[in-house]
Amino acid sequence: MKRTLQLLLVLAVVGLGSILAIKIPFISKHLDGSKFCGSCHIMDPWVDTYLASEHREHATCGDCHLPHDFIPGAFYKAFTGTRDTFDIIFGRMPNRIEISSHGSNVVNDNCLRCHTKVMEVVGYPKNDRGQDCYDCHQNIPHSRYWYIQKESE
Repeated sequence: MKRTLQLLLVLAVVGLGSILAIKIPFISKHLDGSKFCGSCHIMDPWVDTYLASEHREHATCGDCHLPHDFIPGAFYKAFTGTRDTFDIIFGRMPNRIEISSHGSNVVNDNCLRCHTKVMEVVGYPKNDRGQDCYDCHQNIPHSRYWYIQKESE
């Protein structure tokens, strides 16, 4: 019994350590960029439009799509990455990826985090108009027009 508890404790520490390790800057840099995120062919349209945008010069995929707090960011990244991997392995990946409501909140928070100075001048859309940033800026950095054209071809 004692041996089993020790083994479970070691597994828990290794598991938690692995989850937190993905947010270490050196490791995170390799797991947040378009090469890693675009390694799955279903991400091609999102990677292509990101690489054609100004955001490619200033932000990684993770800068926009992951919480920046260390522990929540690590767990969110581990959860979504594991979920997506299982969906691919078991053939449950949709033809088109839609962002979740939680993911939308994360992205909107990150828009505000990077563009705080602009928001101080023009106002905060969520507070002032009950909108997210991308309600108006829906083509940044992933052009919706590109998707519409590709779907009609």
